[in-house]
Amino acid sequence: MLTETPLWPELPTPHQAPPSPRARRAAERRARRRKRVRWVVVVAVVLGLASASGGAYALGLFDQAPVVAHGSSAVLDARAAADEAVTLREQLTVEMKAARTAVEGPDGQAAPKAERRALDGALDDARQTATALGAVTWSTTGTHEQAVALLDQMAVLRADVEVATDALREATRRVVESGRQLRLERAMTGLEHARTDLREATDVGEQAFAESAKIDAATDRESLRAALDQAADLDGRAGELLEKAPGQGSAVSELLAEIEQLAAALSATTAQIEDAAAVVLAGTREDAVEVEAEDAEDAEDAAGSPDTGADAGTAGTDTAPAGTCPEPDQVWTAENGHLSSSELASIPFASSHAVRADVVGGLAELNEAYAAEFGVSMTINSSYRTYAQQEAL
Repeated sequence: MLTETPLWPELPTPHQAPPSPRARRAAERRARRRKRVRWVVVVAVVLGLASASGGAYALGLFDQAPVVAHGSSAVLDARAAADEAVTLREQLTVEMKAARTAVEGPDGQAAPKAERRALDGALDDARQTATALGAVTWSTTGTHEQAVALLDQMAVLRADVEVATDALREATRRVVESGRQLRLERAMTGLEHARTDLREATDVGEQAFAESAKIDAATDRESLRAALDQAADLDGRAGELLEKAPGQGSAVSELLAEIEQLAAALSATTAQIEDAAAVVLAGTREDAVEVEAEDAEDAEDAAGSPDTGADAGTAGTDTAPAGTCPEPDQVWTAENGHLSSSELASIPFASSHAVRADVVGGLAELNEAYAAEFGVSMTINSSYRTYAQQEAL
C-alpha cells in the first residue's frame, strides 16, 4: 500500500510513550477530517477557475475563433481590399476619361462607325465595373464570414478591371488610328484638288503675265509674278508630301498637320493668282483699248474719216448676250460676274472664297452635316468669280 505524503508536514514531536488505543483512534479521526478538508479546497478551486473561464468566454474575452476585435487574417485582408477597390475605381475612371476624349477629338469623329460603336461598348462595360467597385465597402463591425465574401468579390472585380482596361485601350487605339488614317486620306485628296486648282490658276496667271508684257502700262504685274513664283514652290512641296504620305507610320499626326497647312496655303495662293491675274488682264484690256483708240484717232486724222474711229473705239466693249444653263433653275445673264460686294458673303469655312449672300447660310449648314459625318470641312475648289476672272479662265 502506497503511503501518502502529507500536504502540511507535522513538526516532529519529542519522544513519548506509545499512545493508548483511545488516543490512537482520536488521532486517526483528526487525520481523516484534514484529508476531507484538503479535497474540498481542491474541488472548490477547480470549480472557481471553471466558472471564471466560462464567464470570460461569455463576455468575449477568450474567443476560440478570432473576431474583429483581435483582427483575423480575413478581416485584415478585407480592409485592404476595400482600399484597393477605391484605387482601382480611380484608375478605371482615368481610362474612361481618356477614351471619351479620344472619341470627341478629330480622329475619333473621323473614325468609322464600327470602331466608335466598339469603343462605346467598352465604355459601358467599364462603367459597370466602376459601379461595382464603388459598392465595395467594409465596416469595423464586419464578421469573419463577411470578410471572406468581400475577398471573393474583389478577386472577381480585380479580373474585371484588368479586362475592362485592356478593352478600353485597344478600342481607343483602333478609333484613333482608323480615324487618323481616314483624315490623312481625305487630307491627301484635298491637297491633290488644291494642287490641281493651283496649276490651273498658274496657267491662267502665266498667260496673263505674258500678255501684260506687251502693254507697258499694265498694273500689278509684280504681285502676279510673286504669286506665281510662290505657287511653283508650293506645287513642289505638295508633290513631295503626296509621295511621302503613304509610307508614314507613327508620324501620321505631324504629316497630317503639314498637309492641311499646305492645302490651305495652296488655296490661298490660288485665290491670289486669280485676283492678280484678273487685275492684270483688266488693266491690259483697258490699256489695249486706249492704244486702239489712239491708233483709230490717228487713222481718222490721217484719213479724214471720223466715223471709223468711233467704231474702233467701241470694239471689244460689248457685253456678251444672255443665255441659259442646262439646269432649268439656273439662268445665266450678263449681270453674272458683276455683283457688288454687298450682294456677296465670305464662306465661313473657306474665307478666301465668296458666294451670293442669300445662299451662304445653306452652304454653312451643309458643311456642318458634312463635318459631323467625316470630321473635316468640305473642300471648296471654286466659287464666285468676277466677269474678268471668268473671262481669263
